[in-house]
Amino acid sequence: MTHISRRAILRGAGAMIALPFLEAMLPGRTIWTRTASAAMRSSLAAPPSRMMFVFLPNGVDPAAWPGSAVASLSNHAGKFSVMRNLCHRNAEALGDGPGDHARSAACFLTGAHPLKTSGGDISVGVSVDQVAAAQLAGTTRMESLELGGEPGMSAGSCDSGYSCAYSGNISWRGAHSPNAKEDDPRRVFERLFSRGPEGESASARESRLKMRTSILDAVRDQASALNANLGINDRRKLDEYLDGIRSIERRIERIERDDANGSGKTSASNSAMVTMPNEPADYRERITLLSDLAVAGLQMDQTRIVTLMLANEGSNRAYPDIGVADGHHDVSHHGNDESKVKKFAAINRWQGERLAHLLTKMQSAEENGQNVLDHTMVVYGGAIADGNRHNHDDLPVIFAGGSALGIQHAPERTFATGTPLCNLYLSMLAKMNVKADRFGDSSGSLALDSISQ
Repeated sequence: MTHISRRAILRGAGAMIALPFLEAMLPGRTIWTRTASAAMRSSLAAPPSRMMFVFLPNGVDPAAWPGSAVASLSNHAGKFSVMRNLCHRNAEALGDGPGDHARSAACFLTGAHPLKTSGGDISVGVSVDQVAAAQLAGTTRMESLELGGEPGMSAGSCDSGYSCAYSGNISWRGAHSPNAKEDDPRRVFERLFSRGPEGESASARESRLKMRTSILDAVRDQASALNANLGINDRRKLDEYLDGIRSIERRIERIERDDANGSGKTSASNSAMVTMPNEPADYRERITLLSDLAVAGLQMDQTRIVTLMLANEGSNRAYPDIGVADGHHDVSHHGNDESKVKKFAAINRWQGERLAHLLTKMQSAEENGQNVLDHTMVVYGGAIADGNRHNHDDLPVIFAGGSALGIQHAPERTFATGTPLCNLYLSMLAKMNVKADRFGDSSGSLALDSISQ
């Protein structure tokens, strides 16, 4: 069995695939017993700390929350906590009048109150993911990865005089500079697994991609040569890993075929919100693919920081696959209409199922004999609580993962009324070994290593 580096990469024709942890990466060239192998794994450097934020637009129905979200999380008991009484005061009007949707997205990861403007003078704060990314710069190929189920927006007025940049972004590298998110799984796939020569033109890239039917074509020779020098267990693991990459690629190809065949549908629109362009035929699959790609990026240590917006704040997309033909924003303002309340709760359940899939994928992604979830802190939530009222206290937040970082979970963790959500972020930065005395409007840290308050 040939010894290989833990940082080994398969390369070829613009492709680049990092390897999973293999027994051949253990020091020495000998046959290890299972016990010795496990002991050596534990003595190696542990996988790094990571964070991921999943944004929930339009709030929730408080009567159904958190049951609507956690109903599908039964397989992850002990791996997550519903966080109660966390708030974002800077998402409130503070004299600026209407515009809660824009403030919700803008404040979610910054903890800051956005300047009310629909012009080019947007201003909010640096988001927590980018505080971490700045201090961890150089440790991974990508400092952070920004994803979204809907296209990003950078101009125009989307919510009562607030710029669309606020509603369409949660990651801000500077007070005036949102990080553009990627909603196309193909482009995310190429960022993770394919890289042409520096300065490659768009036409050259297109020609290069047409030369192969799969990313695996480009690394097939290297993979075969490596396989010949691996033990049986490593061969099986490498084959499963590469099969997983090919599976993602095939699913992306299917979405692209559906889009090309014109099977996309247009979302319901609302005059107060921006009308979205035609959608992919299977929005559920798009979110699933983006989640799977996020996990792949973390597992390969291409990045340690990911944000995912399930949809833009104020989104009025319909959810026909669960029988909701009305727009999301419309049913969130249900006015206690029973039919709309049920549809709103159904959307919240759908969103909770997306979280369940993400956690399951992280749990099954192995690195160095451990899993990605145990080394990743996941925040799922938004900065609007009751979608009908637009309040910003007792926010719908689920905190998951991170057990290898010392984080303990309980079904619900209730904090003092009005506790800033930024207190959680400050604690997460500490777990990432990022130095910060405070963040946003934080008033202190949360004791994540203990379930006592």
